[in-house]
Amino acid sequence: MVRLCHQLALECEELPRPFHRQVLVLGGRRVSLPYEFLVPCLCIEASYPHHDSPRSKRCPFRDQPAAYGPELWSSVRFHDYSASGKDQMAMVLSASCPLRARATLCWKEAVAEAAPCHDVPNSTASEEEQAYTLDKVDVHPQLCFRFSYGNSSHVECPHRPETAWNVSVSTRGLQLHLRLTSSVPAAFSAALCQRRGGQCEPEAPLYTVTQPEGSARGELALLLPVQVLGSCVLVWRSDVRFARKQLLCPDGERGS
Repeated sequence: MVRLCHQLALECEELPRPFHRQVLVLGGRRVSLPYEFLVPCLCIEASYPHHDSPRSKRCPFRDQPAAYGPELWSSVRFHDYSASGKDQMAMVLSASCPLRARATLCWKEAVAEAAPCHDVPNSTASEEEQAYTLDKVDVHPQLCFRFSYGNSSHVECPHRPETAWNVSVSTRGLQLHLRLTSSVPAAFSAALCQRRGGQCEPEAPLYTVTQPEGSARGELALLLPVQVLGSCVLVWRSDVRFARKQLLCPDGERGS
């Protein structure tokens, strides 16, 4: 009898339906065993049909680079528990193989799945029993976890499309008027910037405004002088450690 199984810490667990079959192999015959995903812990177990027969096992994919590719991440289920109210990114992994992945933050240029995700320095999440958490984060659908294991990685973003705060910009004479709304107590910073080669670096001075804890949801306002024609403004939450800077320009250009 032969079967495919996933090698866990102490046992080789049968594959989920419809891949959980055991096949009787007669001498000199070959048999094909289907599986859903090629993963490192996929093993072949053989035994004689009689009860309590000793079992022989081989795990040929453990050292194969192909087993650490896209199929490995397709086999993982990501449960998102990120919460804007807690300023926390949190995800739990359910995987057929025991994974000790490393998770760090990255921010995506756009919501598209293929958009590049830029690494955020010093943002390693803590892990306990496949639960990954990182505190002091401005939760946003484009601020994501990059999970790394073996020779591959996978980007998973918060599953909730809404954000805890929003901002709009308008021009009043020689001033930029920022209108902020937030569903959580927060502090915000803003700085003018000039676009150069696709980048917009913040320039002094820095402007800040705070929505105190316990206050009702409402609007906050910031007025910034327009120093140079074509000025844009970067806005971000300044009371957390990890936040994306939102770029707004009076001409309607918007980015990150």
